[in-house]
Amino acid sequence: MSKVKNRGDCALCKNKNIELMQSHIIPKAIYKRTKAYENSRFREFYEPKNIYQDGEKKPMLCHDCEEFFSKYETKFSNLFLDKYLKNPADELPEISNDIEFYILTVAWRILYDDLYIYGSFINNIERKSFEEYEQKLWRYIYGRYIKENGQESSYDMKTDGKCFGELIAQIEEQKNIKSLEEMSEVSSYIYTLGQLGFTESVTKLFDSMIFGYSFYDDSHTKYYIISGYKGLIISTVYHKKGSLLWKVFNSKANIKENIINEVNYIIEDMRQKYPVVQTKLNENGLRDKIKKRYEDKI
Repeated sequence: MSKVKNRGDCALCKNKNIELMQSHIIPKAIYKRTKAYENSRFREFYEPKNIYQDGEKKPMLCHDCEEFFSKYETKFSNLFLDKYLKNPADELPEISNDIEFYILTVAWRILYDDLYIYGSFINNIERKSFEEYEQKLWRYIYGRYIKENGQESSYDMKTDGKCFGELIAQIEEQKNIKSLEEMSEVSSYIYTLGQLGFTESVTKLFDSMIFGYSFYDDSHTKYYIISGYKGLIISTVYHKKGSLLWKVFNSKANIKENIINEVNYIIEDMRQKYPVVQTKLNENGLRDKIKKRYEDKI
């Protein structure tokens, strides 16, 4: 039986009623390097019955946009991740412009998934800031996409029901897409768990974990997209310069502290929910099934 093809609007190029690929939010290459064994499968920590062969996928991007992202995923894997994995104790490899762009593409996918697929921050006043953040990332990434592909934007302006001022704003947005979005309010950081001060036991705990989501800090001046895999913590931060507290809470040390606090939150949340997860593993012989699957690999 042939697979059912998904059709819809591409999240990046906005082409309508086009075939959508099963897009990885965090790239397949990451899952490939995280597998303990060739036929390993991934399970959700909180819902261990949920299985993923090579990571969570969503019908999100068209073929051309998938290929555009794939190029940077390959560069990240070859020029950064593999070098780091070869010598995790060494200084992290150089973060080139292409590596930083890769980080932004993953951050945008995580935030888009949070906002428009999971529906995060509904009835939360901070959702508007996250939507601004997503649009800023989208304009920057899409601007680079059309520049590299030597084509005009296919973004379709919606004019129905728009007042004159709104139409002018959309025209300005079209102009901005043709030039790269100004990104001075956005910065990205990569740390190892060791650089953040965590022990080897924590690094080992996170070695087989892959995650990505968004959150905001207590000062309501910074909006984070965080992801983690293979002992790396990657965060892209939107600094809202309009805030009176922007300069106070915008130091690199403060950002690092927020990232450390968030990792501690993850650890504590896992610790609190561990008994519930263990109960779920014992249901219907799930623990024994998992053990049997890998018993000849140990």
